[in-house]
Amino acid sequence: MAVIRDLKPDNSGLNWLEGKFDSMSLFSGEIDITIEDNTDEAMEYAERCAAHFNKLDTNQPLLEEIQNKIAKFMLYMYEEWNGMGIYDDIAKGMESALKGYMEGRNLWEFLSNPTLFVVLPEDGETTEIGYVIEADCPWEPEHQCTIIIRGNHLKYVGPSEGNTPWDDDDEYYCIWNDEAPK
Repeated sequence: MAVIRDLKPDNSGLNWLEGKFDSMSLFSGEIDITIEDNTDEAMEYAERCAAHFNKLDTNQPLLEEIQNKIAKFMLYMYEEWNGMGIYDDIAKGMESALKGYMEGRNLWEFLSNPTLFVVLPEDGETTEIGYVIEADCPWEPEHQCTIIIRGNHLKYVGPSEGNTPWDDDDEYYCIWNDEAPK
């Protein structure tokens, strides 16, 4: 039985597919999915990625790592916005997420409009799952929050930089991972 529904070609002419699936994991409800290819193999792979995504809530160590990396990203951006002194509106917009963090809430609850991006590996080997989750967030309103999963490993949490699950590890570097959350 297919998890992904309402698949149709994208409007940009890139030969991608766009659809939806019901999230049973990090986010509740319907989520958009973009498959960066329009082949039967890509659709089958995307089904496996959506199924993997829907089981993230059963992987407690990975969930804790996602929470920790989102916290580092959020706290770093809060300090940056405050330090500039001209983005008080962004810093103020983060107050709910900061309060939630201090209360021990899951920070992905403060992400909105998530999209799952499925990018097939360049080598064509589709035995390993890899996908990108992009969502709007209050601490990076222009570049969103990106979470990249490869297999059962968190590869990246940060702004959308166009990374894929198949990049070299050094391409995922973020300065906030050098610091402990406050």
